[in-house]
Amino acid sequence: MDEKGFAYTLDAVLALIPVMIVLLGISNLAVPPESHSQIQFTQKAQDTMDLMVQYKDGNGRSVLDTISSILKSGNNSQASVRSAGRIASCFLDEQLPGGDYLFTEENQLGGEVLAGELDPENTEKLATASRNCGNYTFRIYVE
Repeated sequence: MDEKGFAYTLDAVLALIPVMIVLLGISNLAVPPESHSQIQFTQKAQDTMDLMVQYKDGNGRSVLDTISSILKSGNNSQASVRSAGRIASCFLDEQLPGGDYLFTEENQLGGEVLAGELDPENTEKLATASRNCGNYTFRIYVE
C-alpha cells in the first residue's frame, strides 16, 4: 500500500512540472511596444471621461451633467449643441493640451461632434471611452 501511495504522489508531482514550465513561460512574455502605447491611449481616454464625471464646478455639477442639462433644456437645438460644445472644448483643451481628440454624443444626437477635430478614420492609434449621463451617451476619441 505504501508503495502505491508513493507512486501516485510521485506521478502527480512529475505531472505538475510541465504545467509550471508553461505558466512561467507565459508569465515572462514581453508586451510589444505598440501594445503598450495603445494601453496608454486607452487609459488616457478612460481617465479623461472619468474626470469629466468626477470634476465638479462651483454649482456641484460635473462637466457631463452640465453638458447634458444644456442639451436637454435646449431640446437638442443647434444653439444648445454649440453651448455644450464650448463647455466641452474648454474643459478638454485644458485636460488634453496639444492632444488630438473628438467628443461626440451618440444616443440623442446620433454621433454629432460636440468638440475636437480628430478624424477617427485616418488615425492609426485611437482609443475611445464612453459614459452615460441622463439620456445621453458621450464618447471621446483620443489619439
